[in-house]
Amino acid sequence: MPPSAPQSAQNYVENGRFYHAFRKGKYMFPCDEAEMDRMDIYHKFFAVARRGHLHNVTLTKNIHGGPRILDLGCGTGIWAIDVAETHFKDHAEVHGVDLSMIQPGLIPENVGFSQRDIESPWYGMDVDWDLIHMRMLNGSISSWPDIYSKIFRHLKPGFGWLEHVEIDMYPRCDDGTLPQDSHLVQWADYLLEATARAQRPLAYNTQTRAMLESAGFVEIQEQVIKVPLNPWPADPHMKDVGRWYNLGLTQGLEALSLGPLTRVNHWPVEDIERLIAAAKRDICSKRYHSYCNM
Repeated sequence: MPPSAPQSAQNYVENGRFYHAFRKGKYMFPCDEAEMDRMDIYHKFFAVARRGHLHNVTLTKNIHGGPRILDLGCGTGIWAIDVAETHFKDHAEVHGVDLSMIQPGLIPENVGFSQRDIESPWYGMDVDWDLIHMRMLNGSISSWPDIYSKIFRHLKPGFGWLEHVEIDMYPRCDDGTLPQDSHLVQWADYLLEATARAQRPLAYNTQTRAMLESAGFVEIQEQVIKVPLNPWPADPHMKDVGRWYNLGLTQGLEALSLGPLTRVNHWPVEDIERLIAAAKRDICSKRYHSYCNM
């Protein structure tokens, strides 16, 4: 039986995983309980890697009320709920949008969710957000310049902030312990190539700063955090980061791989499963001092 998913006419099964049918085919990753668990694991990983910070923007209550925060591609809604409960209690408005309505029913009064395709025109969207947040949307967007332009137009003029957090999925290694012909590197090469061919690249775009500037953004700040693929570092904090990233990545290999490698590369599922198993062994091997950049 496939992993269970929210009961909805918009869900369908493909290769043993549930996918949503709203804008069918645009989003290549599943929306079942296994995937929701992975999203929540990654939320914990980000909290550990960022030393407890849910965002790096200073937001304060003003004469018009609390800050208004929009979370694009909110997934399970865990970031939106956490930021509302942890930082702003009842004096902020937090809204999340996603293709799939997989958020919990019991939510704080100042949090709301709606179904929206952010690549379509933003009809009816408010235009005075203090913070627009995105996290892990690589692989689901075809035109970042278009998204950045929409965001810029919907932020509070002169005061609004965008925070965009991504993981560069390509494995790196500074000491030569990770062979370039490893199964992990092969998996990453195949996956990034397939998502690029699907015109929804999972790879980090090195032109991000230029695209933000073209959209009108100023005061652009970039923070790069090394993320070990397992707890190989000696540093206790980095070891903890590696544990959480390893858990999220190994549990998500199938979810990341099935859609792109079957739909784009037309691989048999059995071949994908063999590659995933081999890549997982490399990810968990402390002999390989590999990491990704966040």
